Amino acid sequence: MEMDVIELLEPVRLEKDDLEPIKIEAGTLLKILMTNPSSYLVGDETGVSFLINFSDENIKWKKI
Repeated sequence: MEMDVIELLEPVRLEKDDLEPIKIEAGTLLKILMTNPSSYLVGDETGVSFLINFSDENIKWKKI
């Protein structure tokens, strides 16, 4: 089974009320979990997942 993966070109900082921010470093590889109309739901090996916009391809991330 082929797995789609992206690499972050810029660090990402995830913030949510009442929780410590999560920083994901540039160069991190993330698995594409789901495709939405304008974004991918991506996740790392620790279970952190978030949306990344198609419009940011080759700016903030690239597909591997």
